[in-house]
Amino acid sequence: MSMGKREHTLIPKPRSAFILVRCSRCNAERIVYSHSTRGIRCRQCNSLLVENTGGRAVIHAVEVNRFS
Repeated sequence: MSMGKREHTLIPKPRSAFILVRCSRCNAERIVYSHSTRGIRCRQCNSLLVENTGGRAVIHAVEVNRFS
């Protein structure tokens, strides 16, 4: 009746997510990745929304919703 080690391990939740952000200049919305490896700009006004840092991205826009 011994339980194996696999039955006790929990499934870890992901630390990354997709985020719906709103541009602070023109209010356009866009879905971005929280750990983006590239800088993401607004499609309408070309302002910087997400800046890459090598790990978690820095979000310069307003976060509207997080999709986990």
